[in-house]
Amino acid sequence: MPATLNRLPALKSQSSAEPGNLIDQLLAEQKKLQTPVAQFSEVHHRRAPDLADHYRTLIPLTKPGFGEQYAFEVSLDRCTGCKACVSACHSLNGLDDDEVWRDVGTLLGGKSAPGWQQTITSACHHCEDPGCLNGCPVGAYEKDADTGIVRHLDDQCIGCSYCILKCPYDVPKYSKKRGIVRKCDMCHQRLAEGEAPACVQACPTEAIRIVKVTQGQLMPRLFEADIEHPQSALPSSEITRPTTRYVGREVPVGAGPADQLALIPQHAHWPLVFMLVFTQAGIGLLLGSESTTATLTGALIFYAGMLASVFHLGQPLKAWRFFIGLRTSWLSREILAFSLFAPLPFVLSSLPLLPDFPFKALTSQLAALSVLPLGIIAVFTSVMIYHDTHRALWRFPLGACRFFGTVASFAALAQLMASPSSGLLQGFYAAAILLKLSPELRLLKLAKAKDVPWTADIHGARLQLGPLRTILRCRLALSLAALVLGPFQPWLAVPILLVAEVLERQLFFQSVHAPKMPGNFGPQSKHG
Repeated sequence: MPATLNRLPALKSQSSAEPGNLIDQLLAEQKKLQTPVAQFSEVHHRRAPDLADHYRTLIPLTKPGFGEQYAFEVSLDRCTGCKACVSACHSLNGLDDDEVWRDVGTLLGGKSAPGWQQTITSACHHCEDPGCLNGCPVGAYEKDADTGIVRHLDDQCIGCSYCILKCPYDVPKYSKKRGIVRKCDMCHQRLAEGEAPACVQACPTEAIRIVKVTQGQLMPRLFEADIEHPQSALPSSEITRPTTRYVGREVPVGAGPADQLALIPQHAHWPLVFMLVFTQAGIGLLLGSESTTATLTGALIFYAGMLASVFHLGQPLKAWRFFIGLRTSWLSREILAFSLFAPLPFVLSSLPLLPDFPFKALTSQLAALSVLPLGIIAVFTSVMIYHDTHRALWRFPLGACRFFGTVASFAALAQLMASPSSGLLQGFYAAAILLKLSPELRLLKLAKAKDVPWTADIHGARLQLGPLRTILRCRLALSLAALVLGPFQPWLAVPILLVAEVLERQLFFQSVHAPKMPGNFGPQSKHG
């Protein structure tokens, strides 16, 4: 229409020579205008099969210079949500049936603009400070120095999926068939030959293009909504500094994902559930143990947790390379910490069964003294792994209370095994369990709040009182049962408390709000 309006003077001058009035001429001109889809079809029909020149208008003609990198640019007023980009990406990259590297979601205007909505197409944002790269324990990611493209090295991946937790945009996807994670690489091999990526080439409205951006520039406000509204469900660009530019349409203040209120539990991550609970329970029993039986029980529980962790890896035989990520990855540090702690349970449980030998007493004392500092360090790294994902329910105070609370509860229970009639130990045991339950119960009060802004804490509380309420009730009932039985039957309380902690850790994973690009219904892609 703008092209027609620009021709108004010419139409006026010719109105006397051509039949019909100005309105008729404008209507006739309008009939020749085409929608973006029709133009796309006509170009393909007219210029097939060689369309290289056409698609090169959608990518830079030169490589990025110093301080620049490639980035996606998405025109919001052109995106129709047709998912042609999703289909093309899936086809060109040969993805599995349930594997998607580009998503299309929906953004709603919220109370400030209740009638406003916008489809959002997104893939990897090739961030300036990629969380996936920083979190990977084996260096399976690299950021190309020339183009800025963040690539995943499939042959280096161990399938731990920590990058999925670290990415605020749900970009890396786990391939169960291959036992590794994969993600968008901006079709870098096509760009190197002057060809447009699959999503760019397939979009009928040319809503996606590749541009060069200067690193360090501020992101569009779509990624900054959480700065103006700290409780927004949109991920914060401060975490990884994404480079994707969204242009062409202003996003209303207070806009949020269409699925913001959807109560969909996340994956349970069962291997991690058992690993965390059993290792922490084992460390607690070893700390409070005063008998060979209690020490042996703690050692067996600890090693059961270590064994469970292996089942979380898609490629466990490659895990020996964990030291590569020690500088940036808390997962690498956790593996190191638990590797240093792992010999202690064996030493402590086996020494009493061995005949006397030189330095046996000294060895036993050193092992016993090492349990506390190495155990605290190991559990601390576990807390930091989840705190470093920037998920609200996994922030340090709550995570530390959960993880160290498990250690303290089992340490007190081990003491009760030796002195069940001690009032001081009974009080310590009760305090450990109640203090651990306190922040969890306070969180549940948020679910009943009315007319309050959405927060990740409220979302988690509503999940626990909604789809996960049966698990919550069982967890609370078993915790209270262990609390009552501990002073009288401490050995019977051990399995009951273990089950209660397993359910608590299931809630820890399933009720967390996982940040991602807006509007994509369903939990994050992850093997469980």
